[in-house]
Amino acid sequence: MVRRNPDSRSRHSDRRELLLDGLEEIFLKEGFRAVTVEELASRLRCSRQTLYRVAPSKPEIFLTVLDRFLSRIRAEGREAAYSRADPMQRIEALLEPGITATVPASRRFTEDVDGYEPARLLLAEHQRERMRLLREIVDDGISRGAFSGFHAHLVAEVMVAAVGRVSRPDFLAEARLSMSEAFDECSRLIRLGLARTSGEGDP
Repeated sequence: MVRRNPDSRSRHSDRRELLLDGLEEIFLKEGFRAVTVEELASRLRCSRQTLYRVAPSKPEIFLTVLDRFLSRIRAEGREAAYSRADPMQRIEALLEPGITATVPASRRFTEDVDGYEPARLLLAEHQRERMRLLREIVDDGISRGAFSGFHAHLVAEVMVAAVGRVSRPDFLAEARLSMSEAFDECSRLIRLGLARTSGEGDP
């Protein structure tokens, strides 16, 4: 049996992560349709074969990078939310990574995601998972008297619908907003709506 050197596996993992970081940076700025595999290999100083080890085709490479990008947003949001005690701060912590991470996202990126069904479905599933946690946080906040008595499931569904709409390229172009700015506005609207007004609920 061939035994691999643990250091060798670690170096391979590090190189892969650096490669994925480079792909993510390019895709966020330029999307994936306009750039060729040859161009990606040249700019990242690797071979086409190395890129095809990530996934067997350019669209699948894009999906792999997109999935990693979205998974990181969810993980960072979940960890940050669970580290807070105040429900409002938990909501802000949950949503902040999505706002920050999408700052480099260009219009071409949003168009390529919207125009490629597997990517669009991946984004939709990502948002549903984030809103599931939002619903739990809102439920907890309501039970603790921190929020007005909204229905937690309704709040999460409104957020899903809003995020789904504001991430569309046509909306972003019409509103003259970046994806990050649109997500930030959605977050503020939800938090302002949930904020308990002075004296509300008093007898």
